[in-house]
Amino acid sequence: MENNTKVKVSIFGQTYTVSGDAGSEYIQKLAEFVDSRMEEMSVNVASRNPSQVAILAALNIADEFFQLKRIKLGSDREMEEKTRALISMLDEGLIGDSFSRIDGISE
Repeated sequence: MENNTKVKVSIFGQTYTVSGDAGSEYIQKLAEFVDSRMEEMSVNVASRNPSQVAILAALNIADEFFQLKRIKLGSDREMEEKTRALISMLDEGLIGDSFSRIDGISE
């Protein structure tokens, strides 16, 4: 069942009605985040032109997204490499021997 939430939000002095499947609190947090970014970017735009501010905010948010995505992909690759190394050690019997020696000591 689709739950279409409608929320009134204020972004950069304008009120918008946003509808979506997410909860109203989540949509409000997103709007607050975008609003804060636009306020930050407006310092860098002499005219405070809303279109220019929105573009700068969007570029800033996109930059953060791509950086986080690159970090996550790097972490995923690192995890995959470690997993392959562990599997290789298991295949070679290195880990199994270590565990059997530990089990033998505790018995």
